[in-house]
Amino acid sequence: MEFDALTYLRWHVEAVWGVAFPAEFGKQVDIELLPTGKRPPWKLLLADIAVGRFRIWRPDTPLSERAILLSQLESVFALPSDVAVAPEISREVALHLASSPEIEEAQARNMTRLLTLEDQSLIETFEHDASEYYLRPGARPLVGVVIGKRLLTLAHSSRRTPEACELGIDTLPDARRKGYALAATVVWAREVQREGLVPLYSAFAENAASLALAEKAGYRRFARTATIR
Repeated sequence: MEFDALTYLRWHVEAVWGVAFPAEFGKQVDIELLPTGKRPPWKLLLADIAVGRFRIWRPDTPLSERAILLSQLESVFALPSDVAVAPEISREVALHLASSPEIEEAQARNMTRLLTLEDQSLIETFEHDASEYYLRPGARPLVGVVIGKRLLTLAHSSRRTPEACELGIDTLPDARRKGYALAATVVWAREVQREGLVPLYSAFAENAASLALAEKAGYRRFARTATIR
């Protein structure tokens, strides 16, 4: 099911930072987060979507600083993604599943399998001291590429809300560019949809490899965002 860009934006921001939006979200370009949610590390998130540009403010951001912060982020949007920006600024691209992937689901499933508690040792070898994080219920579905009793690629839900999940994906350096991440990404998305949730994908604007993976997996951009701490 397709949703409008503003809905995707809300789900993305809620998933990543656990914030709380006002009931009138989207009715104006300036949005003040509710103090009842988590406090994000940024003071301002500027989002460029199809219907316009929205400014999401942390509620404790002083009014005296807002014009300066906004000017800084507006100027960042004019820069190419490969141009470095100030360390307190982050740029991301947020995407939703909108097209068919470059690999058939059946082929992707033949390359992957769902991981369970019995795979704890594989996960520990893949990333030391991380099995507790990956095997928690909120990280499901957990999809891996296992070859020769070695976990090479791991896809999981890095962020989860009642409506959507955001993908977390990693592949060992010596196993990259073999299609494993694409297969795991496709299966992860299908499993998320089976739960009745919406799969989302985001990456730093300068991460060309991650954005290329998203494109191959059928994701399309719904927002460009920039935050300033």
